[in-house]
Amino acid sequence: MKLLAIVAHPDDADIFCGGTLAKHADRGDTVTIAHLTRGEYGGIETTTSEIASVREAEARQSGEILGADAVEFLGFEDGRIEYSLENRLSIVETIRTFSPDIVLTHYRDDMHPDHRVTSRLVTDAYYMASLPLVETPSDPCDPENVYYFGKPTAEFDPSVYVDISGYEDVKADAIRRHESQVEFLQSHGGIDAEFDNLVDGIAAENTVLGKQTGVDSAEGFVPFHETTRAYLE
Repeated sequence: MKLLAIVAHPDDADIFCGGTLAKHADRGDTVTIAHLTRGEYGGIETTTSEIASVREAEARQSGEILGADAVEFLGFEDGRIEYSLENRLSIVETIRTFSPDIVLTHYRDDMHPDHRVTSRLVTDAYYMASLPLVETPSDPCDPENVYYFGKPTAEFDPSVYVDISGYEDVKADAIRRHESQVEFLQSHGGIDAEFDNLVDGIAAENTVLGKQTGVDSAEGFVPFHETTRAYLE
């Protein structure tokens, strides 16, 4: 099986689906992480180009820990991801390049505007990737399904749970590789309480999801199609 996680920023994949990616990589599946941006707004007291370089390096290190086969950056601008045909076609080409069975991305209901736009772009690109008359350099492909991840909200209610028991430490280690971002989020404060203790807070959320399905730790998803031949597990 081939998985492609398309996320807005470095650290998004680790936080939202790092355990799932590590589990699939460990069992021999092909895992790719594609970042729309280099996260250049995620820092203080330095330049955006310096932040982007640091965050890209951190993301590549965390990708190695998760066992990803490829870590890509698509060149979008942090905080300024826009819904456009050009951007949609860029993601179509990314999907076609890696020809995944399953695509993972952000849920549409999210506080961060980049996450919301990413969700819409990926959903529409997923549809377009199979259309022969949509021209991009790579050949059309037809992924089985999109699985959305997100933070607990009134709207986001997972219906698919992936048991990540045994991969908690791998996920935590991958998140900690984003040293600059963990420090920034914890000092940023105010916007989201989970940033006060990022790694422990995410682990606690995974534990809660695990209890709902009778396992030690889990990540939750909402599938685009309820019925599919390729299952995220």
